[in-house]
Amino acid sequence: MKGSNRLALLLSALSACSALNQPSSATAFTRSISSASTQQNLPSFILQAQLTDSFHQDGNEDPQSVDSSNNSRRSFLVNNLAIQGSLLAASSTLFSSSANAASSDIKGPIVVLGANGKTGTECVKALTSLSVPVRATSRSGVYKDEESLTSKQFYETAVCDVTQSSTVSSALKGASAVIFAASASKQGGTPAQVDNDGLLNVAKACIQAKIPKLVIVSSGAVTQPSSPVFLFLNLFGKIMEEKIKGEDAVRSLYASLPSSGDEAPLSYTIIRPGGLTEEEGLGVLALELNQGDTKSGRIARADVAQLCIQSIFLPSLTENSTFECYDKDTGAPLATVGASNIMKSKTKSETFISGRECIGNSWEEIFKGLERD
Repeated sequence: MKGSNRLALLLSALSACSALNQPSSATAFTRSISSASTQQNLPSFILQAQLTDSFHQDGNEDPQSVDSSNNSRRSFLVNNLAIQGSLLAASSTLFSSSANAASSDIKGPIVVLGANGKTGTECVKALTSLSVPVRATSRSGVYKDEESLTSKQFYETAVCDVTQSSTVSSALKGASAVIFAASASKQGGTPAQVDNDGLLNVAKACIQAKIPKLVIVSSGAVTQPSSPVFLFLNLFGKIMEEKIKGEDAVRSLYASLPSSGDEAPLSYTIIRPGGLTEEEGLGVLALELNQGDTKSGRIARADVAQLCIQSIFLPSLTENSTFECYDKDTGAPLATVGASNIMKSKTKSETFISGRECIGNSWEEIFKGLERD
């Protein structure tokens, strides 16, 4: 069984454990483990055998004894905390092993452009937590969230202004991959300068330096000019128009490349998130990918960062592809998704089906359904 599936199971168990508030929940908990293990194709006894003994089973307490009840609760809390710690340690080990295996081909740093933006910051934090070399770039060369990093062993900074080709080439030197998380701002440039021309500057520099992978954070609804989402966002300097121009320029540029022969192919991945939130990431099990730009929803920036990173780790499944992403329980057609995002409402999966949805229990599985541009 793959490490990512084991991780998903462990995190599911941890979530269930955190939700418990009474000793009598032990039976329900082990049932949830059994159900989760079935979904993950992992024998439930592996966790059940260790977890069942840690809880007071139904009927073991004397309802007339206050002391017994209090002792039981105290024992439960201690055991609960111990189990959470064990699961966290185990999940951390599995995740690190999986990440190390996936990133074994990373020879140079992954460069994050726009590292001081909210999504760029999540990319930097995620990469450092995985002990993957990362170069955080900004126009000033200062990464503003440096103090929050859990490790700085694989971290460095560099100056890069995507509107200035000379700084781009320097910042990308020796990179194994690039994440373009930059976007227009009052200080950084207009949408035309950053999201269009700046992106093209970066794509050309990646090709010139033979950097294997360029990942681009764009936007959902970018190809649908009559949609409410496009119309609203485009009020800000025509940013949606410039984003699709930049996307199209990148696709055209990479399509014109000659065959790489025996060398590793140069490729891009364009990620179109829905409404971005500052919430904790939910992970691959909660996500849905789509293609065709007909459906969107809400998604945490932390999950967008993971999609960027995993696209680099799994290049053969994501090369030269464009996809939308959102929490699968928020997916809706573009005509109504703006309102549902504002209301933070959940949706039913059968409400609208595009036919190109991709879901999975692992990053490999969710990417396997993608089609190339």
